[in-house]
Amino acid sequence: MRNPIPIPGAEDGAMTEVALALAMGFFSILVLTLVSMGGGESPSYQAIHLVQTSSERSAAVMPEIDDVIVIFDGERYLDTDLNPLDPASVTADGGRRIVLAIDPSVRLADVMAARSRIAVSNVVIANLDGRWRTAIEAAKEAGHD
Repeated sequence: MRNPIPIPGAEDGAMTEVALALAMGFFSILVLTLVSMGGGESPSYQAIHLVQTSSERSAAVMPEIDDVIVIFDGERYLDTDLNPLDPASVTADGGRRIVLAIDPSVRLADVMAARSRIAVSNVVIANLDGRWRTAIEAAKEAGHD
């Protein structure tokens, strides 16, 4: 048999085929590894239940006559007369609902900290409207603490 005539660049083609075969092998191993890692039981997550509002019920907190309203302006706890209030003294005697009214500009971390200082398990959190915020600012300016 005669030696074939050398073709310029033919050895580069062989190296390309070897590299392609190695890449395909690596890809196959990668796919098998990914499939085997996900083959176990799927993780279970605790569902987060959110209160859904319907068209029949407003998202606003509707006041009730016997509500205990606690105002938090970001710094202090106040009663409805804007007098300082100790959050530890708030109780839900007789099943009364506790409403923690918070200035909307208060950060969520501060809201959660304010909520945790009230020793009642079921507290409704509501936003203060503009009239309450104006009254609180006026009381601050008048030195009413």
